[in-house]
Amino acid sequence: LVLLETMSGKGSEVGSRFEELRAIIDRVALPDKLGVCFDTCHTNDAGYDVVHDLDGVLSEFDWVIGLHRLKAVHLNDSKNPFASHKDRHEKIGQGTLSLDAVEKVITHPLLRDLPFYLETPNELDGYAAEISQLRQIRPD
Repeated sequence: LVLLETMSGKGSEVGSRFEELRAIIDRVALPDKLGVCFDTCHTNDAGYDVVHDLDGVLSEFDWVIGLHRLKAVHLNDSKNPFASHKDRHEKIGQGTLSLDAVEKVITHPLLRDLPFYLETPNELDGYAAEISQLRQIRPD
């Protein structure tokens, strides 16, 4: 299985719109071998309101791509304002997404059983602290 990642839309990137990811999936010989990784920073920076309308974002993802293709989450915060079309990850709870939005993502019933990959600018000690912080929010 190969995963396409949601992108922020900087420069000439492809994949910042769900429709672009769908177009890629529709054009490959073996579309059943493709899935999508939802990057929280990229998706918000692309203009999907992960902070205030996660349900709406996931509903649109389902309508355009299909939730059955959602296979993983890159969990991070963002250094950028909403819809900035940049790609600057931030430590959990220290960016424009906020700890509240991250909590909504990791506890959302449509996402909680997916694998989460912490993708933040950190050292090993920093990752340990973030993982501890996330486990306080969602101990299971």
